[in-house]
Amino acid sequence: MTTDTTTSTAPTHAPTVPIRATVFVSRWPNVPAAEFPGIPDGTFSPTTAILISGATEIVLIDALYLKDDVQDLGDLIERTGKKLTTIYITHDHQDHYLGIGPLKERFPDVKCVALPHVIESMKETMDIQTMQWNLLFGDACIPAGPLPEPLDGHTLYVDGSPLNIIEVKQADVHPTTIVHIPEIDTVIAGDSIYNEIYPMLGLSTPAEWQDWLDTVDVVEKDADDLVATMSAKYPNHANLWTLQFSAINAIAARDGA
Repeated sequence: MTTDTTTSTAPTHAPTVPIRATVFVSRWPNVPAAEFPGIPDGTFSPTTAILISGATEIVLIDALYLKDDVQDLGDLIERTGKKLTTIYITHDHQDHYLGIGPLKERFPDVKCVALPHVIESMKETMDIQTMQWNLLFGDACIPAGPLPEPLDGHTLYVDGSPLNIIEVKQADVHPTTIVHIPEIDTVIAGDSIYNEIYPMLGLSTPAEWQDWLDTVDVVEKDADDLVATMSAKYPNHANLWTLQFSAINAIAARDGA
């Protein structure tokens, strides 16, 4: 499923083709209840990848993780007839970057980047995340592969229009970033904003939630429009599984304190 966000008024330099943000929404993957005692069968949050396109180029924000979704995402990119120049990864969760490998094979000239300390966090958490994603989705999940290269600076470009990388205090994890597109007053919010779905609170603490609220303020200030990475409403009433997983993690952390 895809949706588009474009500006309603032409910018002062009025490009021939306006910048556009196209949202690719993944499937609802099932979560095997047997692997998580106490949590009923359910679905995992659908994830999004954002195609920011101009007249001839595309910059992709996040790369997904399930084989079928990444295949469909690549098909969508090819259908545009535009060149995929860059893949930018917002944070260290593998559901946002495992698709790098297949996408680089399909688009060999693409560069893939992230902030340096986001890459360090990927390296630190790779083993445990790989185990978790294999447990959840098995062969449907892309195996761990290449990581991004460090981004020099905080700006990307699509057909000459800037995309500003902004590091924020907190989302479901830290370090994490959002992407501001001045041309169309849009923010790609990563995992800092969830769209009518339970947020993943199990990876942060109550002490960090105020920083997450501060991040929401940053997004509101920078965007007339925004794109939330976790996007869904139905089925499963906004993904009850995520709420239950967060609660169980919070209780375990409290009991272990």
